[in-house]
Amino acid sequence: MNFIENSFLYSPRGFSCTIAANQVINGKYTDGSFGMNRNYYIWIEIQANRKTLVNTERFRKEMENCKKAGIGAVILSVKDTSGFAVYNSRIAPHYSEYDSTFKEKDYLLQCLDIVHELGMLFYASIDVFAEGNKRKPHPKMPGIRNRDWQTCCYGLDETGKGVIMPVTCEMPLKTAGSIDDFGEIFINPANEEACAYELSLLKEIMTEYSIDGIVLDRVRYVGLSSDFGPVTKEKWEQYTGNTCNWPEDIYTLVNPEKEEPDIRYGKYFGEFIAFRAGMIKSFIEKVRELVNGLEKQIHFLDYTGSWYPLYYQVGANWASKHYRVSEYPWVDKETYKKTGYAESLDGLLSGFYYAYVTEADAREANQPAYWYSVEGSARIAYQVTENAVPVIGSLFLEQYRDNLEAMTEAVRMCFQKSEGCMLFDLSYLVNHNWWDYITVDRPHDIVINRLKESDLNELTGLWKECFTPDYQVSGKKMMESIFQDESLWKEGTLALRRKRDNRLIGAVITKASEEDNGLYPGCAWLTALFVKPEYQGQGYGKKLFRAAYRALEKHSVRKLFAGQDIKNLFSGIPDPDRNAEFFQSLGFILNPDEHYDLEADIIHNDKIDRFNTEIFKDRIKAETLKRSEEKELYRFLSKEFPGRWYVTVKEYLERGENPENIIILKDRKEQITGFCMVAVHDGGYGGLGPIGIAGSLRGQRYGEFLLQQSLLHLRKLGAGNVCIDWTILNDFYGKFGFIPVRKYRGAYKEIND
Repeated sequence: MNFIENSFLYSPRGFSCTIAANQVINGKYTDGSFGMNRNYYIWIEIQANRKTLVNTERFRKEMENCKKAGIGAVILSVKDTSGFAVYNSRIAPHYSEYDSTFKEKDYLLQCLDIVHELGMLFYASIDVFAEGNKRKPHPKMPGIRNRDWQTCCYGLDETGKGVIMPVTCEMPLKTAGSIDDFGEIFINPANEEACAYELSLLKEIMTEYSIDGIVLDRVRYVGLSSDFGPVTKEKWEQYTGNTCNWPEDIYTLVNPEKEEPDIRYGKYFGEFIAFRAGMIKSFIEKVRELVNGLEKQIHFLDYTGSWYPLYYQVGANWASKHYRVSEYPWVDKETYKKTGYAESLDGLLSGFYYAYVTEADAREANQPAYWYSVEGSARIAYQVTENAVPVIGSLFLEQYRDNLEAMTEAVRMCFQKSEGCMLFDLSYLVNHNWWDYITVDRPHDIVINRLKESDLNELTGLWKECFTPDYQVSGKKMMESIFQDESLWKEGTLALRRKRDNRLIGAVITKASEEDNGLYPGCAWLTALFVKPEYQGQGYGKKLFRAAYRALEKHSVRKLFAGQDIKNLFSGIPDPDRNAEFFQSLGFILNPDEHYDLEADIIHNDKIDRFNTEIFKDRIKAETLKRSEEKELYRFLSKEFPGRWYVTVKEYLERGENPENIIILKDRKEQITGFCMVAVHDGGYGGLGPIGIAGSLRGQRYGEFLLQQSLLHLRKLGAGNVCIDWTILNDFYGKFGFIPVRKYRGAYKEIND
């Protein structure tokens, strides 16, 4: 009874969203237009898109093209690395002073109105610690106007001598670990005045515009060469409590004849790496406080590269605060953990900026590591964030110029392996007309019709793609639990197919009780709902649910349960900490308590053998059921366990199944006072339950005796590992080595309420 985690919530860790027209914003689900995925983002840089931004009609046209392609979220850079803003700021200079293409207009407001009219989400992005450009300088650039803010870089001058100079210095320096070569004027994250300026910009944008979210970029250092200025040195010495040789105790550069000198690590190198990461985390936490203090909900995203093994160079530890870094041998793991800031975000835009889509592609191309690929980037991003934050795979479209089909594959890989996809940047789509290569399947490409028994093989294959190994079921089990179950509601058991080739890409399975059924009158069950990974996040799962729901309404169903059907595959909402909120958004009401699937090895398990049975001798015994005892068992069940357990046992025996798979407990008068059903499946995988004893015997350890005897019987039948599903009695079963392996929460939804 495994209610599959993959079926119900958007999560890329092998637990992928299949009800996916929804997205989470600050923990809330927001319904999107069908065919438009709000986890599909387009980024709009100011300079690259200036002709589009200044022309209202052109901007509207391109946003309509985005919407047609399935994109549901727009990220507009409103303050770029120049330090100028495209909105009417009281703090930052207006972009019209920097580029005459722009007028003194509020382009943020203009674009925001159009994006919202089209039903898309709008995010405002700022480049944080970049405030000017020395290749195209302007006196109003904050990084030039405030020279004390500038980051100071350590490098070698033309003579090979080590020097520390402001980033605007015209002297050519050879540095190590610098990743920016666009002439950007970075400011120092350790400078409190500079940080306050950036926070004031964010507050201004979030309070004065009805945006849906903010995105931060360049919340980092320029590279390993920064910062070595006096402000940082003072804070560093406060941090360590020591003075030091600066920068020699951090590192020195050697072999100046090389294009990039080598690094000789100093005794404080690891501590300095952690110190810088702490500066970045401090800023992120201040932004989090700003967001939390608003009277409206704002989705807080950060953009970083996915290349974590190299990211110490720029000082941003976007990992989970629980991640024990193995990539940086110079840092103290416990200290560095404290600098992780993933938990402070609502989402992480991670740059999967590689031309190779799969890990296999990267290997064939002799790339340095698996993460030099879109697929590998997703793997490393989730490894270091430890699922603490949704990761959105981000693509640099220019990298696929010579292989446009790979662009399509990369988009699908992002949706398959992460929470969504971000495209950088709009200008590439507009200038090269690449829309067909990034367009996701939309409603007219999909048809919903009945799921049939003849679909079993294709359904089994789809199941394997959608669910992790723990939740796989055999084709035989699928046949028994779906197509051979008389409760199957065919009108609400539907297939999602791709029109062009009739390929099965999703399914919803529902069951309903007969109207004259006295056990569950007016009840129905959502047995399973799943969508092929690359189609997740596009609204198809929710459309399937709604179609099944309408069919159930016509059947006069009054209550719909999540799982819990008699021949169930799942016993409730799986992994409820992660998934329950989605069900609540559909109107499901949660049961108050969680329940579990438990498992134990019963072969190498001395807890079974050490159980003392002597105290039960001459008082009670356990044996397998005989056919002649069936009526006596029915009498016992109708008295002690009327309802589901009675029906389950009766149907089992009336099908002609082996009565020796039922262990009964008898008292001195040979009266049945307890029962337990067992089973052994292929490969020696055993099942146990239901199990119960008469009320008069409870609290006297008779239940433990029956359980121990049933486990011994399972051994004889060849069982090795045994599952006990759908229980809250962890302590009771734990006495025999059973531990929880899956957690669920029961839920139901009123229909025609």
